[in-house]
Amino acid sequence: MNKVLIVDASESDRRLMVGLLVKSGYDPIAVETMEAAKDEVALSPWRSQRSVERNCHPAQ
Repeated sequence: MNKVLIVDASESDRRLMVGLLVKSGYDPIAVETMEAAKDEVALSPWRSQRSVERNCHPAQ
């Protein structure tokens, strides 16, 4: 199953996206903040912490 990380402050939007992605065969992980997203990616076995730090920049 393909994993997808959803980062959205709106709980209802996250639920909607999760439902649509599950129906399409994806395995979504939904979080509310960028910090939580960084934690999820850091825990993922397919990404290194260095690549997380390099690719997750704060919104400007």
